[in-house]
This record gives sequence, C-alpha cells and structure tokens, in this order.
Amino acid sequence: MIPFVHIPDFHVGPLALHPFGVLVALAVLVGTSLASYRARRLGIDAAELSSFATTVVVCGFVGGHVIDEVLYHPGEVLAHPLHLFAIWDGQGSFGGFIGALLGAFVWKHFELVPWSRVLAVDVPRIAKRTAPRPILRLADVLLSAFPIAWIFGRMGCAVAHDHPGIRASADSLFAVAYGAADASHVVHGPLGIELRWGDAPRYDLGTLELLFTVLLAAAVALSWRRLRPAGWYVRMVPLVYAPVRFALDFLRVGVAEGGDARYVGLTPAQWSCCVLVLVLLAMPIDRGESSPGSAPGGFASRPRRA
Repeated sequence: MIPFVHIPDFHVGPLALHPFGVLVALAVLVGTSLASYRARRLGIDAAELSSFATTVVVCGFVGGHVIDEVLYHPGEVLAHPLHLFAIWDGQGSFGGFIGALLGAFVWKHFELVPWSRVLAVDVPRIAKRTAPRPILRLADVLLSAFPIAWIFGRMGCAVAHDHPGIRASADSLFAVAYGAADASHVVHGPLGIELRWGDAPRYDLGTLELLFTVLLAAAVALSWRRLRPAGWYVRMVPLVYAPVRFALDFLRVGVAEGGDARYVGLTPAQWSCCVLVLVLLAMPIDRGESSPGSAPGGFASRPRRA
C-alpha cells in the first residue's frame, strides 16, 4: 500500500502556509517558467505569452472555484452566495479548465489599454481589439508544459487527501493507508512530515491522478522531439486525460459518505469529460502551421531523418 502522507502547515511568523497552496503556487511557477523558456527558444514573443498566460491562469483560478462551488456545493452557494468570491477556498480541475478556456477567448478579443493616471499610476481599462489575436500557438506552448506543472498541482491534492475514494483491500498496490495507525506504523520525517500505515485502506483520487500525470508528463516531454501540427497539444493532452479521469471518478466515495454530487449517476467531472471529448474530436487541426515542439531550437527538438 501507499502510505498516508501527512504534512502539517508551515508557519512563517503569523502566516500559515498550507502544503496544498504551496504546491499549487509551485505548479504555476514551474508551468509559466517552462512555457516562457520554450517560447524564447521558439521565437514566440515573451511579452505576448506572458499576457496570454496571466489571463488564462487568473480566469482558470476564478473558474476553478466558481464552477466547483456551483456544481458540487449548490446548497452552500444558495445559503452563502458571497462564498463564490472566496477564490482561495476550494478549486476544481474541470472548472479551472473551463475558466482557462474562457480566459483564452477573452484575451483573443480584448486587451488592457491605458485609461487614466492616478497618482502617477496608469489605470487600465478593457478594450476590444481591432482584430482578434491568434491563440493556437500560444495555447500549444502552455499545453506542452502543463502536464509537468500539473504534477505539482496533483501532488497538492495527494497530500491534502481531499479526494477520498472507495474502500480497498489491504493488498491493493494503489490503495492509500487511511485510518488509525499505531506508533509502529508511523514514520516521522523532517518538518513534522509523517508517513502513516493505517488500518482502513482506500483509493485516493489525488494520488492516482498524480501517478497518471507523471506518465502523461513524460509522454508529452518525449513528444517534443517530433514535428507536430499547430493545435496538436491543445487537442491531444485533454483527449488523453479525459478518459482516465472519467474512469477514476467511479472510484470516488458516494454522496452519502460526503462525496461529489452525481447527476444521472455521473459526477460533474465525468459529464465534462464527455463534452470535452466530443468538442476536441470535432476540432480541426491546422496542418499548415507547425507546433512549438517542431520549431528549430525547441526543447530537445531535432530534425527527422528520411
């Protein structure tokens, strides 16, 4: 079995740093840094990518919280609607994906322009672009780096244990050792970190997705070596992820045990997987423009031999 990992909050003076938040911040840092590095090597304007990535990330976090609250906790939203603005309190992956997608289209059609100056500071306003900006190559750069960054995000879920699954047998290779553990089944590490082997094993969706994400990230990194049409990463990364996520959600605990809401027997994430696959299968691939993975000087890129 996989041990139950407990990591306490870290304190810097009066400030408490939660392991989940630290790892999510690290995921954003790794993802944007890797995407910026690849963009520089591929001749993509760094300022344009930074603007695009910032809009996508911000909208992703907003969508991740708002959509998660509306679909998974509708009763709480009705009782406390202002909680929708507490972006830091709860995130959902598919809500984040939807928010990021909306952010990409907002950036495509709108921009920030100077409006006025207040105390020598430019105050921007949102204006419609004179012509829509192309986003496929920018999105490809982000998606080609995203799985590596996603490792840290799913690591945060794995140590937070906020996606518990159904009970599993003690000899299951991928079960996490939930439950009570006596002193002989606890390993104490630095900074208060503990590895526990409890008596109530169950599947942990954060841990299972972390293991899958490591494989996906390795496959994406290897794919950088070959010529890819523009939009290839935008299409293929979600197409690989969606069926796995759809299957894993059947391992989640039921509603009676505090698990995710179901709609006609499926979780919101499973319905999102179905819609995502249909949309991506209908998405045309532009073969007239190469993707970031194929440009000269790209990370680990090399010419193909005849």
